[in-house]
Amino acid sequence: MSPRRAKAVTGRVGDDPATALREHLIHAAEQLLAQRQVSTITTREIARTAGVSDGVLYNYFADKYDLLLAALLRRYQRLADRFAAVLPEPGTGTVAGNLRAFAEASLAFQADLLPMGVGLISEPALLHRFMETIHADLHGPQQNQSRLGGYLLAEQRLGRLPADVDPVAAATLLTGACLNFAIAGLVMPDGVRPDPAAALPAAVETLLRGLRPMDG
Repeated sequence: MSPRRAKAVTGRVGDDPATALREHLIHAAEQLLAQRQVSTITTREIARTAGVSDGVLYNYFADKYDLLLAALLRRYQRLADRFAAVLPEPGTGTVAGNLRAFAEASLAFQADLLPMGVGLISEPALLHRFMETIHADLHGPQQNQSRLGGYLLAEQRLGRLPADVDPVAAATLLTGACLNFAIAGLVMPDGVRPDPAAALPAAVETLLRGLRPMDG
């Protein structure tokens, strides 16, 4: 017999009761993750937020950490989907404009992902499971760099980039710059922190021009 639909999710349509309640529990865990440190979230608080009894969680998840992992992965998937949705296609627009669009999307992705990782430092087992999963099943952050490399290679084949450009090296440099700006945004104080509105275009321009040392 299918589980009865909990009062907390009465009125939801489209899912069977078990799926609806499982999704509701993940949503409740996400709400708490947005407000609290992972280490302070208890099973009882998740149940209270979801409007169910404590034992209901164990009908759908092995333990609290299994549920929190599902919520973290849901948040990560949204970040990855948002990033993928704004990537330009090779041969459209200008290479410079496309690289700026990639840099902005990459910075936004890293700026939202880094706090998630930092918040898991106090829970190393959960952090390990999260990182292991996104790098395996969900195609982790390294895939963003790979996508940029693929874009540059496609532009090269279209004749919009010189044949001697190394797409992998260029992707590494720009992705690294975006990560650096994201970290600076988290840890550096006002007045010292670089302004991405100016720093990102400058990084793209320098990458496009390349270094031409005056001493040959």
